[in-house]
Amino acid sequence: MDSGRCELIVVGDEILLGQTLDSNSRYIARRLTDNGMRLHWISVVPDDKDEIKTALDRATGRASAVIITGGLGPTADDFTRPVIAGFFADNLVWRQDLADAILARFEKRAIRPSPGWETMAYFPSRAAAIPNAHGAAPGIHYNYVRDHKGATAVVTPVADSLQSVAIEPVFREAGRQLFALPGVPVEMRGMFEDYILPRLIAARKGVFKSRIFKTVGAGETHLAACIGDPAVLAPATLAFLPSLDQGVTLRLSCSGDDVNLVHPVLEKGSAIIRTAIQSYIYATEEIPLEAVIIDILRYRGWKAAFAESCTGGMISARLTSIPGASDVFERCFVTYSNQAKVELLGVAPDIIENYGAVSEQCARAMAEGACQQAKVDIAISVTGIAGPGGGTVEKPVGLVYIGVADRGGSKVKRFTFAGDRDDNRRRAALAALTMLYRKCINA
Repeated sequence: MDSGRCELIVVGDEILLGQTLDSNSRYIARRLTDNGMRLHWISVVPDDKDEIKTALDRATGRASAVIITGGLGPTADDFTRPVIAGFFADNLVWRQDLADAILARFEKRAIRPSPGWETMAYFPSRAAAIPNAHGAAPGIHYNYVRDHKGATAVVTPVADSLQSVAIEPVFREAGRQLFALPGVPVEMRGMFEDYILPRLIAARKGVFKSRIFKTVGAGETHLAACIGDPAVLAPATLAFLPSLDQGVTLRLSCSGDDVNLVHPVLEKGSAIIRTAIQSYIYATEEIPLEAVIIDILRYRGWKAAFAESCTGGMISARLTSIPGASDVFERCFVTYSNQAKVELLGVAPDIIENYGAVSEQCARAMAEGACQQAKVDIAISVTGIAGPGGGTVEKPVGLVYIGVADRGGSKVKRFTFAGDRDDNRRRAALAALTMLYRKCINA
C-alpha cells in the first residue's frame, strides 16, 4: 500500500453549516503523520446519498486507504451505511451479534435503547464490523480493488478479528481498504487507534517523516527570510503554520522508500533551520508554549502572577490548563475596571487620570503591583483596547501594553494588533506569554 495516499471523507450537514467543529480531520491527519503516513485529501460532504456516493467513487479511485467519519447512527439522516453497501454491490443483513452488543451497551448504562437502534444491527454482508468501545454504532471495514474500468469490487470478506493485523498479500501489493467510523470524536478516536491505525501501519509501503519547530516572536515572513531559499532543504519541503495562540510552527517533511535515506535529509535540513532561527525556537515537539514556560519556572524555582485587563483571565487560563501549573502559578488579578486596578494592584489614581488605563505607565504599575501583592518572583500585566469600540486616533483598537516585573525592575512593550476582538485578545495573550518566556530563559 502506498502510505502517501490516504483520503478522509467527512459526512455531516452540521460541519458544512458551521454548527460543529471538525476536530476529527485534524486528529486523523496528525496521527497518520506521527506514524509515517500522510493524509492527501479531505472531503466534507452533506448528509446526501448522491454526494456521499460521488465522494466514495472519487476517493476509492485515487487513494489506497479511505476513511469515512459520520452518518452511521440510527437517525433518518444517517446514510453512510446503506450508501457504502450499495457502492460495493453488497447487502445489509441482520447481525444478531451486533444487536446483542448494542442492547448490552444500553443495559449497562441503564437507559432505554434509542428509537431505531435496530438500524445499526443491519450490516454489510462482506464487511468486517469495527468494535466501538465508546458507542453503539459499529464501524465498517472493506478490503477492495478497482479494475481497469474503474469499477469497485470486494474481493474477499474481512474477518471480524482483532487478534491479528496481518494484511493478505493481494492487499499489501495492490489492494485497498475502506473504513467507516462514527463522527462522535471519542468513538472515532478509540476505533481509529485500536483498529485502523495498526492495519494501516501493517500495510504501509514507503515512509513519510517530518520534524517540527515551534517558534514565537517572529512572523512567518521574517522566519522565511531568515532561512532563505527553500531549495537548500530539498528534497525535503518546509511548511509554515501560523497560529494566533502558539506562534508559527515550521514543519520540515520528506518522503521516500527507505527511512535510512529520509533521515539524513531531515537531519541536514534541521541543522539549517536551527542555525537560521534558533533564537525564535521554543520547542521541537508538539508542546504548547505555556507548558514550556511552566517547566522553566519550575526549574528556576519561581512563582508567577498575572494582572489582566483586556484579556480577562485568558493568560491564566492557558497556564492552568497544563497539569502541574500549581507548582509555579500563584494568582491572577483580573482588573478590568479602573477602580479594580487601583484597589487590587495599587495603581495610583493619578496615573490613570493623566495617562489612561491603556498606557505604558499603567501597565508598569499593574505588573509591579501584581508582583508585590502576590509576593512572587515575576509578574505580567496586560492592558489594552480589544475593540470593536473604544478606540481613538491616539489610542486605536488593538493597542495593547504588556508589562513584566520582577525583583530587579520592570519593562513594558507596546503592541498594535489588527484584528477583531477575539483576535486581539488572543494575540495579546500570546505576546504576554512570549515576554514571560523570554524573561525566564534570559534570566
